Amino acid sequence: MALDPDPAQRELTAEIVTSRWRAEDGDFAILGVLTEDGEEVTVKGPIGHVQIGENATLGGAWKRHAKHGWQFVVDRVVIAEPVGDAALIAYLSAIKHVGPRGAAWLVEQHGDEVLSVIDSDPERKLRQVPGIGPAKLGAAVRSWESQGALRAVRLFLERHGVPAAVAARIYRTLGNDAIGQLQEDPYSLTQVDGIGFATADALAQALGVGADSPGRLDAGVVHVLNQAELDGHCFLPRGELLSRARRLLGGDGAAVEARLAHLAAGGRVMLEEDRVAEASMYAVERALARKVADLLAEEPAFDLGEVDRPVGGAFVPTDAQWAVVDRVLKGRLSILTGGPGTGKTASMGTVVDVLRANKRTVRLCAPTGKAARRLTETTGVDATTIHRLLEWVPGEGFTRDREHPVDGADVLIVDEASMLSVRLAASLLDAVGPRTHVLLVGDVDQLAPVGPGRVLEDLIDSGAVPTTRLVEIFRQAARSMIVRAAHAINHGEYPPTTPGEDDIHDFFLISRDGGESIFAEIVELAAVRLPAHYGLERHTDVQVLAPMHKGPVGIDAFNGALRDRLNPDGGTVTGTPFRVGDRVIQTKNDHEHELMNGELAVIVAYDDDRDAAVLACDDGRTLRLPVKDCGTLRLGHAISIHKSQGSQMPVVVVPLFRGHHVMLTRNLVYTALTRAERAAVFVGDLGALSMALGRRDAGKRFTRLAALVR
Repeated sequence: MALDPDPAQRELTAEIVTSRWRAEDGDFAILGVLTEDGEEVTVKGPIGHVQIGENATLGGAWKRHAKHGWQFVVDRVVIAEPVGDAALIAYLSAIKHVGPRGAAWLVEQHGDEVLSVIDSDPERKLRQVPGIGPAKLGAAVRSWESQGALRAVRLFLERHGVPAAVAARIYRTLGNDAIGQLQEDPYSLTQVDGIGFATADALAQALGVGADSPGRLDAGVVHVLNQAELDGHCFLPRGELLSRARRLLGGDGAAVEARLAHLAAGGRVMLEEDRVAEASMYAVERALARKVADLLAEEPAFDLGEVDRPVGGAFVPTDAQWAVVDRVLKGRLSILTGGPGTGKTASMGTVVDVLRANKRTVRLCAPTGKAARRLTETTGVDATTIHRLLEWVPGEGFTRDREHPVDGADVLIVDEASMLSVRLAASLLDAVGPRTHVLLVGDVDQLAPVGPGRVLEDLIDSGAVPTTRLVEIFRQAARSMIVRAAHAINHGEYPPTTPGEDDIHDFFLISRDGGESIFAEIVELAAVRLPAHYGLERHTDVQVLAPMHKGPVGIDAFNGALRDRLNPDGGTVTGTPFRVGDRVIQTKNDHEHELMNGELAVIVAYDDDRDAAVLACDDGRTLRLPVKDCGTLRLGHAISIHKSQGSQMPVVVVPLFRGHHVMLTRNLVYTALTRAERAAVFVGDLGALSMALGRRDAGKRFTRLAALVR
């Protein structure tokens, strides 16, 4: 009989009867269960620790799989202690070298008390199991202890309301003594990647920790600094920090002041005049400044003598463009900046040509895969992402550093350097060897990087780094209305909308009043009219860029409507909210799969056997991403302007809506416009555009790099 579940049902009580698939890391599993009503059901989720024969209460939701029908997708689980021979044998069978026969022997020998009997002396009791000799005993004991510890951690967390999906991460981070650590300091949970203060605070309250306890106040102050880093800051003014901490923690401000002094004395935060920084961020910013200072102080690593400046041929550099070459050759660190159409790419090409002509090596990199691919196309030199250049190893970090610097480069060119956060820039420059010159290339008028700091802008503002700023717009580029509009916006001026006789009409400004009208126009443009007019692929070549996620003209609303128009019938990717055919964006760096924050892809298939989504990435790769790792994907038919940095799209469509007023700035509109290759279409309220033109930036970032370099 076909299963006909109640979609509103959010909880199952069931016995685990089969194991259909388990991930190697032990987190994710697909299991067969028998419900209290006697129905056989497939369940899936973070339940790799649940064994055959066990009884569990599973929380989650029903979802229909295109091939396998209804399944229950679990997000929380409470396991009953093993009762009965079947449950005990299932639990013991999972112990290394014990197996089903050894498990049955143990249950026969010790009955219902078998678990406590083994716990009393694991080495002696497991040594008695047939087939476990001295060579296997150590592994069996370690497996027993590890499984017992993980089970205890999960049960402990389940009892205190912590989601099952994070239990394995907690165990891997804190180890066998996780329960002891959490009971002593529940805020140690914040050490675990992806677990924030709120989860730790809820556990602490469940354990009876007082609101004014020193551990809570300390964790709250550090959390405020970590959140500030997510907002782009490298420190907070003391008054701002205390104000944010009091809002988070409540209670007496004097108590927070006292704990701040304690944290500073212990080295967890750094106090410098009126500034408060988290210790590691403070150290990274200072290390970056020292590396910059070292590069500026050192003599050139090589000398090409007199280099002939091209005076004929396909490209003749201007004085400013040739100055880039001169500065690259005469110093270890220099900067090239300028807006669209000013010749940054041609200048990089000239640097490459000069170096190659003089038998010197050059390497090129960029923060994103798409930017690196575009750099390869425009220079003819293979470019790579910064993470690949520095040879990132998941779980270990960058393998290239001061002791093992990047090799094979007389000159390292870093494009899209406006995207460099303090941490990434520090890692990159730390890996620059004593024989390498560095050229940072970027447009400082774009949005600040997603990570902390504003490295390129700070280095220019320091006045210490030799900088070439290109301002002349080349004749061919000046025909593009996108280029002219970008420069007008950058100066706070209204962009031209009427093309001249020789102009390339690639910028359009469509006036619409009200959120409903703006929304409908953009959906129709992106889904139908623009792909048809330009002969573009509807899923990938027209990108909606918006400032905010929520609201009637927000990213979430656009994604829902565009998916309904572009991909109404895509097959389900089980265990996710996605369909085959969806456009998606990655929202967090996934180094294991080399899928980085901001990268776009289309889900082209669902691999049922491997429980994985198959992605066609915009950088040309095909990637098989396990469903359990799809949690950081979001629909990407529309994305934020911030996430679009470093990318180019054939056509962009951008709403201008007064409801986005808190985000509207000149930099934001400029960045959105300059993502477009063939056409940019702005739709909306011209008053919202005026609002953006009147504001240079949405907010100041607290950084020290410029002052430190000076």
